[in-house]
Amino acid sequence: MASTSSPHRKLLHSLVYWAVQRCRMSESPCRLTVSLKRPAEPATASSSPLRVSVSDTGVGSKLEEFLELDALARETPVEKWDGTLLITTTGINDEAIYRYRINLQEEISSARFSKLATTYKNHARFSGTEVCLCLSNDADVDDLILWLVGFFRKIQVIRAANLACELFVEQTGNADSRNVCLTQDSDDVHHSVTASSIDQLVSGLKDYTHFHGNTCDKCGACSLNRDLLKIGTGAANHVDRRKSKGLHVEVVIVIAHTASDSTCCMVNCPSTQVLYFEDFVPCQISQSSFDVLMSTDWQSYGFKLKGGLMGDEGNVVLEWANMTFAPTAMQERQGSQQDRYLVRKALKSALSHLKADHAGDFLSCHGQRVREYVPDLAESIAGLILSSTDEEFQDECIALLGLGSEQDISEGAVQSSISEKMIRIIEMNDTKENAEDNVPYLFECEELDEDSELDEDGDEDMAFDF
Repeated sequence: MASTSSPHRKLLHSLVYWAVQRCRMSESPCRLTVSLKRPAEPATASSSPLRVSVSDTGVGSKLEEFLELDALARETPVEKWDGTLLITTTGINDEAIYRYRINLQEEISSARFSKLATTYKNHARFSGTEVCLCLSNDADVDDLILWLVGFFRKIQVIRAANLACELFVEQTGNADSRNVCLTQDSDDVHHSVTASSIDQLVSGLKDYTHFHGNTCDKCGACSLNRDLLKIGTGAANHVDRRKSKGLHVEVVIVIAHTASDSTCCMVNCPSTQVLYFEDFVPCQISQSSFDVLMSTDWQSYGFKLKGGLMGDEGNVVLEWANMTFAPTAMQERQGSQQDRYLVRKALKSALSHLKADHAGDFLSCHGQRVREYVPDLAESIAGLILSSTDEEFQDECIALLGLGSEQDISEGAVQSSISEKMIRIIEMNDTKENAEDNVPYLFECEELDEDSELDEDGDEDMAFDF
């Protein structure tokens, strides 16, 4: 579970986490709604509480789960939160809707629970839970609301197949009052509840990228270039049959290219934001996973890592030394085990996918250095071919380049063809897996018969010509 600096954030994170898990256990489409409401009169804004509601249409809740908030209630000052929760819940097979009041600040266990009026469902079939509480309405609330908007934006990234999320914040208590409404929507026309979890992550992260994280307004410049995003995905899993537990790791990387003349605020931004999820809820990244990010061989994929920072709330930002575009990465974990190997494997798979689809953009640092020599080398080879007085030699070279002997061949066309072939070979061999294999021929030609023998005179002639 995430450990954040503010008790208010810890509390809301826990309530949302359990609501999401109840929805995941349901076999029907569910909705998660979080609403905050401040008093309407400015004169009473400082004295009246902030009213918070977390509701879901998942399976009914058990009161025992709320007792896990004991430690949080003890560390929270009474003036911040009095420890009281109002709970309304019902299961799909229950005949009634049950209401309770729980006071976690109460030391006498028998006085903690109070059962309130019960309402009967009259044979209707539905389920859900609502938790209401009041928090102090002080200066920290503004920061809490900003955090909640960003937190909810991240929840919408994960896009659990049967879950729709929405956030309502009604602020009318000060001069800067405004209403915030975040509903589940998407620009991805291919998005479907039947899509795989990793496809859901891709769709959600595309939208998150266009909002540049926690903002409420979509970036118009980026939205126009949705199809130009570069995507890399990877997954790894392990099942422990002895403990009946499993770990599934999915990684999605989105590279958002920004033109230098774009009005986007992320132009030439040299950083990557890493989102970390556990059980479909944003949470603090583990130290072992952070170590994987820092120790990954990024240079093999064309990135030069300058450094990384993990904040107090587990937020991670990676800084790059050679970026001309702004990458955004997302990592998603499911399960209770921690397996550094699987995180590394999934991340490497995502990077390999990114490189395979966009080889020219993600050459290794070594490959980039080699590619810098291609223009000069191609120019030299083209000059040697065209300056030769041996017409048969020229025709063979032109044929190997695929240019055709009947057309008037310019030096630029020959040079361009050679450059393209060289770059293609560099991209094909720019992986560790191919490093030990034979490099493909630059030109397609017949291979020598392995059984053929060259006489000594021939060898001497060849050596002399060379």
